Amino acid sequence: MVIKYTWLKILDLLKKRGSRTTVADLRRDLDSRGFHIDEKELADDLAKIRDLGLVECDLLVTADGTATVAVDDYSTIGITAAGLRKLSAIVKI
Repeated sequence: MVIKYTWLKILDLLKKRGSRTTVADLRRDLDSRGFHIDEKELADDLAKIRDLGLVECDLLVTADGTATVAVDDYSTIGITAAGLRKLSAIVKI
């Protein structure tokens, strides 16, 4: 499994929050720590992290019944138990 450093920072911020947060708040926290990620890249990163099971986020169900990841400023996102374990294991290294 390949994990980008920005993904670790996202997981760390979500862990510090302790509860679900909005994407806008997450982006603000990342910006304040020097991680300026554009909206599309952040949405792609969150979708990939979600696919790995490290975070949970809102899903948008389309008219044809498929579910897609909904990532806008008002979407909520939170770290999963698997994300907490992965973050703890990497920080120990």
